[in-house]
Amino acid sequence: MSNIENPRRGFLKFGFAGITAALSLSLFKHTFAKPPIKNDKAIVVHEEEGKHIIMGRSKALMTIKFSAADHGIESTSFCTEDIVPGRKMPVHKHLYNDEVIFIQSGAGILTLDEKTIDVKTGTVVFVPRGVWHGLENPGTENIRMVFQYTPAGFEEYFVENGTAVGEPMKTRTKEEYAATEKKYGMVYKVPR
Repeated sequence: MSNIENPRRGFLKFGFAGITAALSLSLFKHTFAKPPIKNDKAIVVHEEEGKHIIMGRSKALMTIKFSAADHGIESTSFCTEDIVPGRKMPVHKHLYNDEVIFIQSGAGILTLDEKTIDVKTGTVVFVPRGVWHGLENPGTENIRMVFQYTPAGFEEYFVENGTAVGEPMKTRTKEEYAATEKKYGMVYKVPR
């Protein structure tokens, strides 16, 4: 081999190793450097605590137990809602968030895409983003629904459209509701 080829091979070996190392460090940095929450402290929220909201159109009482805005959690939020007899959560889907629903008490009829499923105390449902879902209470007792969104952030939809308990009720136009729905990726199957 000539003296010209040896340095070139050395450079190529070093160059390949350098590129591999740089990519590995870059992937490591992007995969592990960002923690899933801004707040590294545990959070405890008791039954009576949280942000209590009366929803605008439905007048349903719901509570945001923890959220991205209030607690710095980016990975998930946690809420509760009471659905009184004769009321329903309209069929809708979330474009940006997965949802887990836990029926803490009561019984009702859950819609998932085109299926209806009887649910009762203890039922847990995973609803991926983009899946139509709704819940109806045809019974005589309240349904207590506990739910979470991943990633956190959708809970602010309730803050913008609802009214904090104890405050004068907000009035919103159809256009304001539509803007909030678009902002948070909320789509109703039957436009409201």
